[in-house]
Amino acid sequence: MRCWIFFHADPHSDYPGAYAVRQFMETAARMEIELAVLKPQNFDLVVDKDSNWSAVYEGKQLEKPDFIISRTGSDTSYFMLAVLRHMEHQGIRIVNAPPGMEAAADKMLTQQILAAKNLPVPKTILAKFPVDVDFVEREIGFPAVVKPLRGNRGSGVMLCETRERFNDLASLIDLAASGSEFIFQEYIRASHGRDARLVVCFGEVIAAVERRSEGGLFKSNAEQNMTITPFDAPRDMQKLAIDTAGALQLDIAGIDLLFDENGYRILEANSAPSFKEIEAACDINIPEAVFRALEKQNPHSLNSFLSNYGFLYRGL
Repeated sequence: MRCWIFFHADPHSDYPGAYAVRQFMETAARMEIELAVLKPQNFDLVVDKDSNWSAVYEGKQLEKPDFIISRTGSDTSYFMLAVLRHMEHQGIRIVNAPPGMEAAADKMLTQQILAAKNLPVPKTILAKFPVDVDFVEREIGFPAVVKPLRGNRGSGVMLCETRERFNDLASLIDLAASGSEFIFQEYIRASHGRDARLVVCFGEVIAAVERRSEGGLFKSNAEQNMTITPFDAPRDMQKLAIDTAGALQLDIAGIDLLFDENGYRILEANSAPSFKEIEAACDINIPEAVFRALEKQNPHSLNSFLSNYGFLYRGL
């Protein structure tokens, strides 16, 4: 099986996400999978109706892979998406495909898609400048959560506990409005400093952890002081995570869920979830689970043939 991983930085660096890429590299070597880590921004796109296959990377034509795993996450640029679409249109199976990556990277789009599927999300407002504080108070009240439209690992997320604090922040946001987009979101008090991350791999939850912040902080992501413990996710929580990944067209996803008085709310979805803390807590090799799933889908593998057509073979 020939596989590419798209990653926009040096996999041997401390760049966020590099650890997961190294895990894919080490696991592929152990499983004897041919793997190349490529920077999508280093491709040259050539679109030609007479060309059956085009993949020019740093001046060289590459052989066609069986799969591409994208690990660019919320840092995915338009050019990177164009490269992914180019490969997809040439018949390559992309994990995750561009629609899912776009949906997960844009927090407002995530909420719109999930709400349209009648899935439980916090009430969300797209910021409009100047900020109408009366409208925000009427629709979601205070405390209110303020988030940048794009971003991950909790960067830039703030909790405004009162109208006065929100008003001060809104004034700063107005000044920065020319280059920034924000959403305002309902605060789920029952989940203060606590959430659950479930890793979904091709329609199955393969790992789950509970994350708790320390010192009373309201954020519980991996960039804050927190504790991570294995979590035996109830079946209804697993179903919600699987439904969320499906609605967003994500093959592999980290689905973050809040604990509500009446169940759960969907905090966000990650198209390139981090592995380090989850693997340590759950004693699992996530890349291996991904590769095993891809082996079953590989049109050139005997395993794929037997899983899809074995009943015909056994009937002969």
